[in-house]
Amino acid sequence: MLTIIKYCFATLLAAGFCLQAQQVSYLKLGDAVAIALEKNYEMKVARLERISAEQNLISAKSNFRLRIDAAMDLPNASEQVEEIQVPNGLPYFNTTGSVRYQGNLYITQPLPTNGQLQLVGRTYSRNVSYWSENEKATKSRSDVLTSTSLQFNQPLLTLNTLKTNLKRANLNFESAVKRYKRDELDIVYNVTNSFFAFYRATRELQIARENVTQQEELSLLAEKKYNAGLIPEVEALQMQVDLAQSRNQLVAAESALNRVSDLFKQLIGLQFTDNVDVMTSFERPSVSVDLDQAVQYALAERTEIRLSEIQVELQKLRVKEVDAQRDFEGTLSAFYDLTGVASSDLWGTTVPRELWQRSLEDMQGRPNNRGVIFSLQAPLFDWGGNRAAVQSAKASLQMDELTLVEMRKTIEREVRDTIRRLEEAESQLSVLEQREKLAKRAFDISVARFNNGDITSQELALDRDRYITSQISYLDSYINFQLALADLKRKTVYDFEYGRSLVE
Repeated sequence: MLTIIKYCFATLLAAGFCLQAQQVSYLKLGDAVAIALEKNYEMKVARLERISAEQNLISAKSNFRLRIDAAMDLPNASEQVEEIQVPNGLPYFNTTGSVRYQGNLYITQPLPTNGQLQLVGRTYSRNVSYWSENEKATKSRSDVLTSTSLQFNQPLLTLNTLKTNLKRANLNFESAVKRYKRDELDIVYNVTNSFFAFYRATRELQIARENVTQQEELSLLAEKKYNAGLIPEVEALQMQVDLAQSRNQLVAAESALNRVSDLFKQLIGLQFTDNVDVMTSFERPSVSVDLDQAVQYALAERTEIRLSEIQVELQKLRVKEVDAQRDFEGTLSAFYDLTGVASSDLWGTTVPRELWQRSLEDMQGRPNNRGVIFSLQAPLFDWGGNRAAVQSAKASLQMDELTLVEMRKTIEREVRDTIRRLEEAESQLSVLEQREKLAKRAFDISVARFNNGDITSQELALDRDRYITSQISYLDSYINFQLALADLKRKTVYDFEYGRSLVE
């Protein structure tokens, strides 16, 4: 009994899973766009590119801030045989050993002038020893050194690479943000295109099914009329042929829908096993578009223009960098150092703490270390290599500037063309809507006349084909209108349907 109960429970559970798997999720256009913006492959890559550029900008900004670094040897030990050279004599060999514990602290403040100011603290405790071959004995000593130094370094007469790198990072980040917005608009349009392609395939399948149902009814009616002697045999056979053709069209429509469905799912980031369908209404929005205003929106907000401007600015930086490779280059460096040393053979102790204290006392009495250096590097002759490199970079800059000018013209032409396509689709949509209604009425009349025996099956087939063609034509016209409207949003970065800018 228990086994039967378990079997029934498992059966009901499996049935529940199957029923759940068969449930269809109906997506509107807005739903599909929202899913794609989150799960689409290109959008994921665009987000990662934006994050990468943002982190690179943070890194470039950090180059202006205080840095603290430490380096330690814990320990640095060695023991080895060394050859000792004796003037006017033969060399001999001693074994030397060293155990050093050292810590260095670096506090570095970069300067906006591309220089840096650095405070360095250093201390180490060292035990050194050697075995003398002549004396056959080992001698050792403990040392402690403590020092604090202030160092200054300033490049002169050359490009400020610190500010240049920051500007490049800013431009790259802005470029990544603009590309992300452009990719977002492209995804919205591509999803709209795929959405209506999916809907078109779904509607074509519905039309094919309706056609099969009608053909089955008409074929059955023709067979009854033939058996009753009301129509010749060729009429009944023609109906059978039309029925077979409609079934073939149904199979083709099912295959087309499966292909389009897979493309749609991949585009918005769903699994192929997800059971989804699309739904839309044939409501036609009323859109009024002013050509001059649309062109102004596009020229002001199109990301392609700003991306080209950024490319021009980056190329200008490149020209400066190439030109600076053979510039006069100077460096001003200075240091001020306080150092104290203590040795066990001087103070009679090997305790590290006492030696360290003695090194601090020695630092106060020992003369300070100081120095300043001004170096200058001047280019003299390079066979014109740098001049050629600069001319090459300037030529690339001119190409980028020409590309920017031409892009403005291209964008204006694209906006004009898109508005014309929108007006054409809107005008055609009204005509085809009336055409579909008339074709439906004509087909209904032809069915009634065929039932009464007033027309032949060939005449009925012509009206049926006209009706199917008008349905497809109206569907295509509606889709073309929606795509033209979506393309206008993408080309102008403005939603004329709701009167709002698409710039965040």
